[in-house]
Amino acid sequence: MVNGIAAVNVQTTLYAELYTQQWVAPQPADPHPHETDDTVEFGLNEPVTDVQAMNILVERAMQKLYAVVEEARAELGIPEGAALDTSPEATAERIVEFALGAFHGWWDNHEELGEDEARKQFAGFIGGAIEQGIEEARTILNALNALTPEVDDNINRTADIIQDRLSDFVQNGLS
Repeated sequence: MVNGIAAVNVQTTLYAELYTQQWVAPQPADPHPHETDDTVEFGLNEPVTDVQAMNILVERAMQKLYAVVEEARAELGIPEGAALDTSPEATAERIVEFALGAFHGWWDNHEELGEDEARKQFAGFIGGAIEQGIEEARTILNALNALTPEVDDNINRTADIIQDRLSDFVQNGLS
């Protein structure tokens, strides 16, 4: 499965269209150059409705999400516009490879452990962190109404593959 960010763009576009149809931000007569883009003035013409406030919140959340994705893309050296395999197998592989890359550094701080015990403890530690990250992602997707049954199934499959890979690491070490 190869996905781009297009699905998120469609969702944002829908919110943006709804947002701009319902409310137009007033333009200040004397803009202040020292202010950031995060400044919004409310209630100059009429009170802001709950729907308008929610649309603003969603728009800001999507902007932050795009910034995080863009930063991660740049740090990982993924070219702009490149297709990314988001299948459960490929996603699990990226997560596990990144996590296991920290094993030797972790073991250096736990030199008293033999290799087998170090692998076991590291897998428990890193597995817990990965599980927490997966649950946080699930919560965010749910809040954005993006946690469809298909997405939830893919998350579960990804988590299962990660656990299998960590179990393999405990049994066989790095391969």
